Parts: sequence; C-alpha cells; structure tokens
Amino acid sequence: MKNDGQCNDFRRRLFEAGFFVVIVSVLWTLDTLTKFNLRESQGGGGTDFQIIAHQATSALVVLSLIPVVAWWSSRFSWRREAMLPATVGHIVGSGLFATAHYLLMILTRVAIYPLYGRDFVFSGYWIQDLIVEYQKDLKIYIAIIGIIGAYRYYRKQEAADVSARPDRLIVQTGSGETVIRQDEIEYLESARNYVVVGTGQKEYLIRETLTNLEMIINAERIIRTHRSYLVNLDFVEELRTTGSGGRQIRMRSGKQVPLSRSYREEFRSKVTA
Repeated sequence: MKNDGQCNDFRRRLFEAGFFVVIVSVLWTLDTLTKFNLRESQGGGGTDFQIIAHQATSALVVLSLIPVVAWWSSRFSWRREAMLPATVGHIVGSGLFATAHYLLMILTRVAIYPLYGRDFVFSGYWIQDLIVEYQKDLKIYIAIIGIIGAYRYYRKQEAADVSARPDRLIVQTGSGETVIRQDEIEYLESARNYVVVGTGQKEYLIRETLTNLEMIINAERIIRTHRSYLVNLDFVEELRTTGSGGRQIRMRSGKQVPLSRSYREEFRSKVTA
C-alpha cells in the first residue's frame, strides 16, 4: 500500500509538471511564430537567434517559477475571511514574479549568448523594461494562479467524492488498521510526504499530503494554523505570544503548534464561534 501511494503521488506530480510544460511550450511556440511573422511584415524585431533565445529563456524561467507561484498561492488562498490579505499577497506576488522573471531571463541570456559566439547587450533602460515586463507577466501570473486554483478545486471535489466517510480516517498500524473519528483528531502535522495525526494519546502516520487531508476532512472545527499544521479547535487550550512576537497554540495534550500571521484572523473568528 505504501508503494502504491508513492507511485500514485509520483504519477500525479509527473502529470502536473507535464501539463505546465505542454501549456508553456505551446503558448511560447505560438508567440515565437507570431514574432517571426511580425518581423517579416513590419521589419526589425531581431535576428532568428535573438527571437528564439529570448523566447526559450522566457519559457524556461516561467516553468522554473511555477512551483514558487504554487507555494505562494497556498500561502494566500482566497478565503472569504481573508480576502484583503490574499489580495495584497497576490499583488506583491505578481510584482515579485515579474521581477524574478526579468532578472533570471537576463542572467540566462548572459550565460547562453557566449556559447554561440555572441555578446549579450544589456539594455540601459531596465526600469522601463521591467515595467513593460510586468504588464505581460501580470497576465501570466493570473493565468497560473487560475489554473492552480481550478486544479485544487478539482482535487478537492475528487477527494470529497472518493471519501465515502469523510468523518473518519483510516490509518495503518503495526497490527492492521485503525479508524479515527474527526472528533478524536487533535492536530495534523505535515512531515514531508506523510502526515502525523495526533489524537492526544497517540500519533499515527499517514502516507498523504496535508492539503489532501484538509480537502477530505472539510470540517469547520479543524482549521489550518500554519502551512504545516491543522488543529481541532475543540482541543485548543491556550494562545501564547513567543519571545520573537509570534503566536503559538498550546493543545490539550501539551503539543505546541505555531500560528502563522496569515491564519490568525480566521483562527480568532473560529475559536470564539
């Protein structure tokens, strides 16, 4: 069963990566052909090498940034109670994406041009270039966020359909399987490719991702407090301030769980509900 889970996880990740590779390859190829046609009809536009090199480096950098955008979108997910932080987060994210795209393209071209016996000439109008790049990259950023959001929604619906008993979790133990009710769960902690399910008395290990379990459980009293933690609000004992100004939740069992800034508003509204 463990090997099956690993294979399924690998195939899913391979599909996700392949999907974006195909999408970016097709779109950037069409854009490259458009640039060639414009050069033929209007003149200028650079040499064949320049057009291909610039398009290829742009596509490669975008592909390398997609995992970062996916991580960023999980930090600023669109939730009704956190619309303002999510909006601000994605405005900042789009700016960081455009800046990283521009700088990494330049560095890649600086490295590639000499391999073909050419010198890359850096534009002195980099601020103007960055502004123009942002206008294009904003659309790319929105498209990536939209695709990731739609895919996560599909995964959530799929998880809900597959789970016949969303109020239960079945975990593997040394002697077989154990059924854990939602109201027994104290916290869920991400541990790389596994999730630790804490019940206060015992801890169980599940070969699953925290995001998928969050979709399957879909319980109002079990909420995310950190990118690596979900907690059951019925087991919360105390909210503490750490020496560095952060927040930490003490659970009934004594387990200490971090409370990230981006989840504080939701936590406070739910814990007093």
